[in-house]
Amino acid sequence: MNRHFLHEILNPESIAFYGANNRGQGIASIQIMNMIASGYQGKIYPIHLKESSVMGYKAYKSIDEVPETPDLVIVVLPPNIVPGIFKECGEKGVKSIILCSGGFRELVGEYKNTLTEEVIEIAKKYGIRFIGPNCLGFYNNWIYPENDRIALNTSVWEKLKRGNFSIASHSGTLSSHIWFDPDNIDVGLSKSISVGNEGDIDVVDCLEYFKEDKTTEVIGLYIEEVKRGKKFFKLAKEITPKKPIITIYVGGSGAANRAVQSHTGSIAGNSRIYDAVFKKCGIIKTELVEEFLDLAVVLSRGIFPMGKRLGIITNSGGPGAMIANHAEKSGLIVPELSESLQNKLRDMTSMTASVKNPVDTTFDMDLYNYYVSIPKTLMESGEIDAIIMYGVFGFQEVLFNYLKNERIAKYAEFGKENDKSNKKKPPLEEILISPANKLIKKHSIPILYINPQNYSSSWSKKIRNKGAILFQLWDRPVRCLAKLCEYAEYRRNNS
Repeated sequence: MNRHFLHEILNPESIAFYGANNRGQGIASIQIMNMIASGYQGKIYPIHLKESSVMGYKAYKSIDEVPETPDLVIVVLPPNIVPGIFKECGEKGVKSIILCSGGFRELVGEYKNTLTEEVIEIAKKYGIRFIGPNCLGFYNNWIYPENDRIALNTSVWEKLKRGNFSIASHSGTLSSHIWFDPDNIDVGLSKSISVGNEGDIDVVDCLEYFKEDKTTEVIGLYIEEVKRGKKFFKLAKEITPKKPIITIYVGGSGAANRAVQSHTGSIAGNSRIYDAVFKKCGIIKTELVEEFLDLAVVLSRGIFPMGKRLGIITNSGGPGAMIANHAEKSGLIVPELSESLQNKLRDMTSMTASVKNPVDTTFDMDLYNYYVSIPKTLMESGEIDAIIMYGVFGFQEVLFNYLKNERIAKYAEFGKENDKSNKKKPPLEEILISPANKLIKKHSIPILYINPQNYSSSWSKKIRNKGAILFQLWDRPVRCLAKLCEYAEYRRNNS
């Protein structure tokens, strides 16, 4: 691809930094420590009037003293001195700036703040492109494609696994805080860009970049306003048949509009207009952060169902009934299975099972049947397009926990198995999840698993590490699947 200007900003070989110190005070210090901790291998030039060094790097009193023109400058300084900094950078030949400082457009009241206009005018004069103001910068997990342990990070406090999901956000918080529990988020990040007040670079620029970026396959947006509506609409229609876009739009209520204006100075529009535009463009809208991430997890797997017919597999009647009820109210179809398919399922379930759909196995301990044979039979039938499976418990964990009780351990035969014979067997998750993954790809029928045990339990971790899409309870997977199916239909009709 012809390199978009954002590629140069996100992949600098040298960075000058205004505002950081050695005392760990303020966002600037945290940002430079993030850069160091994430392993950035380029040159770092702190600019500081008093310090001789910052975090072990030689500090310079001005950008003029830096021995080269840095590829990127990050500014976290009081807003009134920012125009002067931009002028100094422009005279140095700097072409890219991240302006993290707040106190620009988001100020409201009688005082007319013209700092943004001043900065924009200076940037245009010197040919500078900048992100911000009022932002946290970015996270680029692909700055060194050959090494997935290194990133360039100015915004998140954690090291994130590499993936294909990229975010552009008016809120620095949404682009960073959602990643503070990385061990329990089953989607990897490609890039995250906090655009702030969009003094120069905006969400539309990010969409242009993500459209052609080979490491971005799913796009997430947090939007408070869209400045270039026609361009946004055109781009989104071009992108969504190939790459899904998930969007949180904040606006429409009086309280939200007030919060948005005081936050970034944006003027939030009528939510119904945005809803109509998103639907026309094939954008997936949500107002829930958990659902935003749920959709990212599911969409990043690249499995798009061919319809809305849901097969439900459960080992408990109540959850099966609730899943079916919620599914139909969410626009999914829970068909009664054909008599021939029911007969096949009866051959692999107990006498007390129900096989009409939901398929309720009533606590059958034949795990291979439950995880592999029944899903395979449903997939091969041609009668369903997606599966939700409730009750993927870590039974073996429960059993072996009982061995901590001396009385049980004395009599339990399962604790006396031959260790050597056990070592010859492949791990249980390999036996149960790997075959299911092959079926999912072969038939383009996703399985959403539900285990009400702790999400970080041993069994949950094992099957998640094998690629299982796992939820703890049943409301979220139903909502997520309904939106996935709706997007898949749009994708089929517009490809």
